[in-house]
Parts: sequence; structure tokens; C-alpha cells
Amino acid sequence: MPASTTTASISEGVLTVTSNGLPDPALAGEPLGSGNFPNSPNNISAQTYNYEFTYRGGTNTSSPQAATFGALGIALNGVILAAPTAADGPLPGTDDALPTNFQWNAVYNGTSYGVDKCGGHPEQNGSYHYHSGEFLVNCWANGIVQSNSYFSSSHYEGNYFRHPDGHSKIVGTCFDGYPVYGPFGYKISDDNDSGTKRLASSYRVLTTPPAGRNYSYAQKFAGTFVQDYEYVNGLGDLDINNGRFAVTPEFPGGTWAYYITLDEDNKPVYPYVFGPQTKQQRPS
Repeated sequence: MPASTTTASISEGVLTVTSNGLPDPALAGEPLGSGNFPNSPNNISAQTYNYEFTYRGGTNTSSPQAATFGALGIALNGVILAAPTAADGPLPGTDDALPTNFQWNAVYNGTSYGVDKCGGHPEQNGSYHYHSGEFLVNCWANGIVQSNSYFSSSHYEGNYFRHPDGHSKIVGTCFDGYPVYGPFGYKISDDNDSGTKRLASSYRVLTTPPAGRNYSYAQKFAGTFVQDYEYVNGLGDLDINNGRFAVTPEFPGGTWAYYITLDEDNKPVYPYVFGPQTKQQRPS
């Protein structure tokens, strides 16, 4: 597979990112690194991405916008970062109807959508995108590190995607301008001497199926739809957008930022990257 041609530059607060959308040197496909998707009719192909948006690192403003289906941000290797929602229509490989005002969870139903161990898959037009942060632990190995001085310049106990103090490094940017970090942040948000931990999502599965679901949890397990989850303020470390305001190695004065959510076994935890809304408006 040809390599990514991603470039990024910032001028007067506007970040410009161009990319062909290809993941290489990150791994992709099944088996990993093959670029093949035997459980999907689609294949990865080069795209022409040219995004311009206000960069908001170091700030904490809010004008929320619904996190709709499609591109919500971009990873440092030029791959699109997407919400967990899948396209409308029956679940692939079945005749199972999508209830009105519900969306399939592409991460939970990853096998049906041909999602690889990176949390990604291609669309019909060949655009490959990530739905979760699994790419960070399964697919961004030495190739990414060696190709990017930001990653290769330091590490935490051999993990080049974390700073020497254990805080995650930036892995992408939302199109609302806020950075996206890996799963580790400071235990106390305003204290960089407090040690680090995996930051926890504040979402949980509803104990009973939401109204209008049309399937019991016995018929379609909890998590099948994104509407199976609810936000509980203070349940975890992160807010409704799956982020928080905190000091970070890049922003010692603090910044609001997204954090990908992974459990102790590095399995994705809802909402994975972005919540049901983004912190700020995104360019149209």
C-alpha cells in the first residue's frame, strides 16, 4: 500500500492539514498490515483531503455541535477520526431493521462492518477511518514512531505514544480545533506531579432498553446501538464530549482536549474518541 502523504501547518491560528488518507506506515486490514478487508466489500484507496480549521489548543471555549455520521477529525497519520455511528440501513449481513432515530454502533458491531483491529474500515469510496482508539495499541507500532519525531523523541517505559511522565501524547485533532490525546492523563487535572492514569469515560449502558429500540437486550445485546448508552456527570474523568480541561505536557497552562478511552485490556470504551457532540462547532 502507498504511504501516507500527510502534512500539517499552522498560520494565524488556522491549522491546515492535507492528506491522501492512507494509514501507512500504520498497519491496517485483516490480517494486520495486509490492507485487505475480507469481511467488507470495500477497499482502501487514496483520497484528497484538504482541511482548514481554527486550532483551539490551549483554550476552553464551548459551542457544541452534534457529532454526526462522517469525518469529525483527523489522526496524525492522516486517517479520518469518526463517531461510533454507522450508516443507516439494515445491519450488514442481516435483514435486521434499524429502529427510527437509532444508529448502529460500528465498534460494537465491528465484525458486521468489517472493522479491523485498528478500529478502522473503508467506506465505499475507499476512505479509511478510525471509529475507536484501538489503532494506538494494535497498529501504530515502530513504523509510526520512526516516521514522526514527535513520537520518537521520548517515551514512557518504552511506550513512544506517552511522554516520559506517563501522560499520553497527542494522536490527532478534532475539526472543532481541539487536540485528541491517547488514554492517559494526570490523576489530578491541574497537577502534572500527581501521576497518570487511564482516564475513564462517564458513559454507561442503560439498565433497560431505551424507548423505541424495538429489540430487547436478549435479542440485541446492550451496546448494539449508540442510544443504548447514557452520560452520567462525574461517573468518570471525562465530560459529555469525552474530554476535559487539564494541564498537559504540551499545554502547561491547560487546555480542553479529547481523550480516547480504552480499558485495562486496551479494549475500546464508549464513546471511544468523541461523544455525541463535539466541544465546538466544526467547519461546514
